[in-house]
Amino acid sequence: MAEHDAALLGAPDSEAEAEVEFVARLADLGVGEQVLDVGCGAGRHAILMQERGARVTGVDLSPRLLRLARDAWERRNPSAVGPVWMPGDMRWLPRTGPFDVATLLGHAFGVFDEDADNLRVLLSVSELLDDAGRLVLSLNNPYYWADRLQTRHFPPGSVAAGDVIRSWRFDHSRGRLEERTVLFGPKGRRELSSSLRCWTPPELVALLRHVGYRVVHVYGSDGWEVPEDPMPVNADAVTLWVYACR
Repeated sequence: MAEHDAALLGAPDSEAEAEVEFVARLADLGVGEQVLDVGCGAGRHAILMQERGARVTGVDLSPRLLRLARDAWERRNPSAVGPVWMPGDMRWLPRTGPFDVATLLGHAFGVFDEDADNLRVLLSVSELLDDAGRLVLSLNNPYYWADRLQTRHFPPGSVAAGDVIRSWRFDHSRGRLEERTVLFGPKGRRELSSSLRCWTPPELVALLRHVGYRVVHVYGSDGWEVPEDPMPVNADAVTLWVYACR
């Protein structure tokens, strides 16, 4: 949705910092390691990982978001070498690497309607990892969303300049979380929608092993919050965190 509305771009804020800290713990991310951030958007996570000492390549389909990411880095770090920003479709990633770690964060995985396309994303990422490469995903937990029809109000300044109302509905027949977002601002009322594929933990394990990962662990969030340490999955975890190693 960030491609359609600048208010939803996201920034390297405290939530993103917690997410990157958790990624670093899961993947044992070290200084100087090569990281591929797939679906990087405006650089919300890529910037923070680069600032931690990783050497990040951010890939996104949108040249506009990549320009915003580059500008955001230069504002924060005007004299430092920043991430490499590359346009590309996550199903057919640019031939670069190899990478030590790859990430698909902020629910970047599951955006396609066809399961074959989502599988192609995992294959494309795997092809760019080194022999001991690690992958970290964050995505919606169907155990949480399956029985919840939910609407939340975000006051001005929390996620956008004006009021934001977000509603979620789980489509059981398709295994997808449908989201409707209404923004109120100087330009009036605007509506956006998105649809994300969800997988249960056993399905994720099977999917990742199918594309060549030997070790796969699935963890839960602390309700809506990013956990400080790996937590077991339960029906109160809004997000699933997945660590996989080749």
